[in-house]
Amino acid sequence: MNGRLVFLGLLFVCVAVCLIESGVFGPLRPLQPSCSDMGEIVACPLNLAPVCGSDGNTYANECTLCAERQMTKVDILIAKDESC
Repeated sequence: MNGRLVFLGLLFVCVAVCLIESGVFGPLRPLQPSCSDMGEIVACPLNLAPVCGSDGNTYANECTLCAERQMTKVDILIAKDESC
């Protein structure tokens, strides 16, 4: 019986680590957007790939988040790759 409990405990830990590492639960901390690659933003593409900013706002895509960062001079990060 003790061997079975140890096995199940180790199995649980392995599954939990695999799920966390695979990103099933989303990123563990906000991600830095790749704004430095963009320079001064004049216009963003119209593609819809929503990101949730660390400010609680949903942005249409990463470019619009970066444009907001440039305009407001606030360090907005990507909280998750979907709507807030």
